[in-house]
Amino acid sequence: MERRFLVQLKSFLIAGIMCAMGAVVAAAEQARQPILIPGIQEPEEMRVEPLPINKVELTAPERELAEATNNFSKVNLVEMLPALDRILAKYPDFADGYVFRIGALCESNDRRRIISDLNNALRFMGNSRTGKDSVGSLLSMRAKVAYADGDYVGAMDGLDKAIGVDLAKAAEFTNSGAAKPEKTASSVCVWTEPDMDALVQRFPTDYRSHMFRGLYFSFFVSFNPEDWIVTRAMENFNKAAQLNPKSALPQLFKARLLSHFFVFNTRLNKLGWSDTGRDKLNAGVVSEYTKALALDPNLLLALKGRANANLNLKQFQQAIADYDRILSLDPQDRAAHHDRGQAKMELGRDYYGAISDFSSAIKIEPRKLQEHYSYERRADAYIKTRQWDLAIRDLSTAISLQVGGSVLLMNIDQFRAIYPEYRSASNETIARKVQQTFYPNFKYEDFAKDFFNRRALPSTVIPDLYLKRSDVYLKKGNWLLAAIEFRRAIDGFPDYADAVDRWREIGQIVDGRSYIDMKTFDDARSDSIKVWIKNARGASDAIGPYELRRFELNCGARQIRTLSVANYDASGDVVGSREGGRWASILPDSIGETLHSGACRAN
Repeated sequence: MERRFLVQLKSFLIAGIMCAMGAVVAAAEQARQPILIPGIQEPEEMRVEPLPINKVELTAPERELAEATNNFSKVNLVEMLPALDRILAKYPDFADGYVFRIGALCESNDRRRIISDLNNALRFMGNSRTGKDSVGSLLSMRAKVAYADGDYVGAMDGLDKAIGVDLAKAAEFTNSGAAKPEKTASSVCVWTEPDMDALVQRFPTDYRSHMFRGLYFSFFVSFNPEDWIVTRAMENFNKAAQLNPKSALPQLFKARLLSHFFVFNTRLNKLGWSDTGRDKLNAGVVSEYTKALALDPNLLLALKGRANANLNLKQFQQAIADYDRILSLDPQDRAAHHDRGQAKMELGRDYYGAISDFSSAIKIEPRKLQEHYSYERRADAYIKTRQWDLAIRDLSTAISLQVGGSVLLMNIDQFRAIYPEYRSASNETIARKVQQTFYPNFKYEDFAKDFFNRRALPSTVIPDLYLKRSDVYLKKGNWLLAAIEFRRAIDGFPDYADAVDRWREIGQIVDGRSYIDMKTFDDARSDSIKVWIKNARGASDAIGPYELRRFELNCGARQIRTLSVANYDASGDVVGSREGGRWASILPDSIGETLHSGACRAN
C-alpha cells in the first residue's frame, strides 16, 4: 500500500497541474454574455456572466503523462516509474515529471536518484504548473536525504531554507502522512521524531534544531491536539527563543501554535467555553505575537495573527493599525482589506472607509464561487449609509456566488422552490442554464444526473442572504419584492423556516418600531392586499407592550380598512381587541399612505 504522504503528494500534483492549466486559459478568455431562458424574467443573481471554460492545452510531456495515467484517473507512483523514466529521458526539463518520480523513488529509498531528481525539479521549477507551492516540500526532502547520508550540517541548512519558503506552512516540512509523531518511517523522505532528537543532540546550542523539533510536533496538532504534543512543541520553541533571543521565528511559531484552531479550542474547552476564557486566550496570543513583532516589526505573519486576535478581542482600533501596516507591506492582501473593513464596520464610525476596503478586496478577487463575504459586508455598509440599490446589487452578487457554489448539493425541486420564476421552464432547460453558467467545465449529463436525483441542501447561509435582501427591499419601500425574497428563504429551506423571525422591521414610531408579518403578507390580489402590522413600544427585544393591526388595501381604488386590532401588555398578554372596519380613502402622510406605498408599489 502507498503511504499516505504519497497519496497526498500525487493528489496535490494532479490538482495543481489541472488548476494551474485552467487558470492560464481562463485568464485569456473573453467575457461571455449571460445565458438566459427566453420568456423567463430571471432574478438578477442568475443573469450573470458564465464562469470561464477551461480549455486545457497540455504540453507534450503533460500529454504523455496524462496518457500514462489515463488522464490522471489511475495514478500509482511506483507502477508509473517506467513511464516516468521514458518521459523524462525525452523531456529532461519537465519539472513536474521529476516531482512525480520522486514520490516513487522515496518508497525505494534510492537516495542517489532522489537527490538527482530533487535538484532537477528545483532547477526547472520555472516550467512547473505547481510552481512554488511544492518548493518547500522538495527542499525538506533534500535536507532529509542529506541527513540520511550523514550530512547533518547540510540537513540543518536545508531545513532552514525549506521553512523559509513559506513561514505559514513551516510545520509541513515533515512530509508525514501520520496522525501523530512517528518513531520510524518506511520512506527516506519522511522526517521522524528520532530524527529531530538526533539534530538536537548534535546541535544543542543551535536554536534552529529546537525550533525544527517544535515545528515537527506542532504539525500534528491538526490531527491530534493532545496536551503532550502541544507541550513538547512549546518547550522546544521556548528553548529556541532562549538560545537566540534576537530571532522572531520561535516567538512567531509559538504564537501560531497557541492560535491554532484545535489548540485554541482545546484550551478554551478547559475554561468552560466562557467569554472571559476566550478573551484571556486571545490576549495571550496578542502578547506572543507582540514579542515576535518587537524583534521584527515587518513580520507579516505576526502582524496578521495579532490583527486577527485583536479583532476577536473587539480591539478594533488596534486591529486596524495592524491591517494598515500589513497593507503597507503587501497592498494585494485581499484578506487584510476585507478584515480592516470588518473592523471599521464594528467601530461604527467609518462606513465609507469600510466600503472602500471591501471594494479593494473585491477588486483583487472579483468572483469566486462561495466567496461572497466581501460583497455581503459591503452591502451591510451600504445599508448603514442608506444606499439601498447598491446594497441590493451586492447581495444579489453574494447570492449568485453562494447559490452557484452550492447548487452541486441542491436538487431541481429545491431550485424551483427558491425560484418560482422558472415554473414554465423544463427541468432540462434549467439544468443546462445552471450548468453552463456556474460549471461550464462539467459534462451536462454528469451534472444533471445528480441535480435531478440528490436530496435538498440544508443551509442557513443562503436563506439568510435572501432575508437580508428582503429587509433591504422593505427599507426601500417595496414590500412585494421583499415578500418574494422572504418566500425564497422559507420555501427553499423549509427546515430553517421555523427559526426565521416572521416580523420584519419597516420603520420607527414614537418610542418604538413598526414591523410587518412577512409570513402572512397576502399580495395575491391587488384589490385585496392583506397585511399584519405590529407597533411595538420600548426596547426592540421587549415582549411588550405592542399593538397588532390587520389591514386590507385596494391598490387601484386607493382605499384601506382595518380588519382587526389587538393590544398586548408588557407581559405579552391580550388586553383588548376588536374586529371589522369600513373602507376609507387613503389620506396623505398617513399610515394608510405608508402601507399603500409599500404594498401597492409593484401592483
